[in-house]
Amino acid sequence: MNGLAPDEAAAYLAILHALRCTCKFYDTHVHPYEVLFDRFSYGDEGVFRDLRCLTGRGYVAPAVAGFKFPESAEVDEGARSQRFKDVWVMLLRKVYGSVGERVFVDHMNLSGIDKVLMLPVPLESCSAQSFDDRMRWVSQLYGNEQRFWIAGSIPAALADRDVAPYAQALVRRYGIRAMKCHPVISGIDLGSSSRKQWLEALLVACRELKLPLVLHGGRNSPYWEGNRGDFGSLEHLKEVDLSLSGSPVVLAHAGCHRCTPQQIELEELPLLNRLLKKHANLHVDISGLAYQPLKLVLQSVDHDRILFGSDALYVQQYEAVTMTMHALKELGHNVEAAFVKIASTNPERTIFVDGESHADLDEDKVESVPGAGEGKVPVGSLPQSGIFLRAAEQDSCAGVLGFVGTEAGEQEG
Repeated sequence: MNGLAPDEAAAYLAILHALRCTCKFYDTHVHPYEVLFDRFSYGDEGVFRDLRCLTGRGYVAPAVAGFKFPESAEVDEGARSQRFKDVWVMLLRKVYGSVGERVFVDHMNLSGIDKVLMLPVPLESCSAQSFDDRMRWVSQLYGNEQRFWIAGSIPAALADRDVAPYAQALVRRYGIRAMKCHPVISGIDLGSSSRKQWLEALLVACRELKLPLVLHGGRNSPYWEGNRGDFGSLEHLKEVDLSLSGSPVVLAHAGCHRCTPQQIELEELPLLNRLLKKHANLHVDISGLAYQPLKLVLQSVDHDRILFGSDALYVQQYEAVTMTMHALKELGHNVEAAFVKIASTNPERTIFVDGESHADLDEDKVESVPGAGEGKVPVGSLPQSGIFLRAAEQDSCAGVLGFVGTEAGEQEG
């Protein structure tokens, strides 16, 4: 089987749990809710303050099971778009049927992950006020800073001059620890000079606020009628001055989202390594990559510049962890040392840097944003769930989304 049996996955996780005695492990790419459409409404808190479920859906904690490695596949973009249109939202409802601290802590405890970076994303149509409402909801639902750090993002509707004030407001209100920019979902065409300038305004804001930036990179999206696939391509990003931010810039998916192994080997990796050489603050995460692309990145990119990311819940977190460890083993690396570097040492020095919170900015230095909401209300610490039942339905959907639907979709009808 081109994958891992349950006992093989469990063996890798046992190694990781043993290593946690001496170091912490981080996931730098997790989505706190379904970001492709942001159309799901969860019920008010019921018996558990740390859990929200869609109407008619219960929660079953994740469990280790055998799984196949996701593979890259070349499919006619128009045909795929039509074929999956009717089932897409249904699949996503299963994957994000439940959200909240309990859901992610169960995944983290199973996967050996100590802390994650939550990445909210505004849709193209999202206003400053509506995204502020979303940020307030996220900060209330994931208030345990021992396990969750929250990133912010900038709605594409904001003008260049409004980027920095909005970022400052997010820092003050919600204590964000990083910024996220997803050109495809947010509809930011980095092929245009005006949007390159917009992104550089965001980079300057990150420098002033000392915030790392997680930037989606890739191409070949078959969704949005295939029109946005190259919005965040390396070909466009090479023309942006990523060094404007003195803080780390992390190219999500190693800039290779949805690229085929041949494209990655012949086109993307040579360009990526030139960018890494040019920009000392540039790093990559390995979230959402199929197995062969993952191996190519691990084989070709300096491990000092690689951060672990899972893309949970679109991908089962433990699957991303164990698949990465297995890839390192197949490539002949010392699994323990290499995984500690990319999932502990590197994230700790780039993203999860202890010290003064950005939320400690003087209030008179933070400009107001029209339509902004109230401050963050922590949920508080959560009880640990000891329930690890086989979640077959969730596993099967996440396996599909790992290579078919990660961070790309069609608007719900």
